[in-house]
Amino acid sequence: MRVIDARDSARSSDVLRIRGCRAGARGRRGLGTALAPTALALALAALAAPPIASASPWQLGVAADVGVPDGGTASLTISPMRLLRLEGGLSHNLVSRGWRAGLALVPLRTWATPVLSLDYGRYAEGDANELARRASGDPLLSSSVLERVGYDYANAHVGLELGRRWCTFYLQAGASRVTTVVHGLNAELREVSTDPSTQVTFTTDPRVTVWAVSARAGLRFYLTR
Repeated sequence: MRVIDARDSARSSDVLRIRGCRAGARGRRGLGTALAPTALALALAALAAPPIASASPWQLGVAADVGVPDGGTASLTISPMRLLRLEGGLSHNLVSRGWRAGLALVPLRTWATPVLSLDYGRYAEGDANELARRASGDPLLSSSVLERVGYDYANAHVGLELGRRWCTFYLQAGASRVTTVVHGLNAELREVSTDPSTQVTFTTDPRVTVWAVSARAGLRFYLTR
């Protein structure tokens, strides 16, 4: 019969513990090796995912354009929804100050898009004699009809806009309805009349409405996207 020494038993226990630790380490390394491709795939998927777009549809911008009968206009634009843009601003036509407000339908969000716009504007009365003298080159030109010139106008335009991110160039054309009141017509007729026996007199200043072709071109800068 063999007697087992206690020291031999202790050494056997130590050997078993060492083997168990080595097996556990190999198992953990195997688990890590198996999970590494999955973690890498998840990281790459997160990097490749597109950023979440802002939920707000509002877009703010400023614009400057020149045209007829608009004159020069600096305006603030705002888009409360994707297809609609509202704008309003101050104008000048080299005679007097005015304002313009309108809306535009923009069907596409591409680099080039058609646009349909409707506007209404007004110019206060001002003296256009100085502008007429500069345009004609006659420093003595003076007309009582030009002393008070102002008008209202309404535009219906179609056009093209180029650019989407921060700046847009636009060109529009269409029809305008221009309404004005002609002042000083009686005095002007007396000055140009060659027959004193014949006189034409207006009891009130006539109101004149004209339909004409109109156009404008300008730049728009977006403050938000």
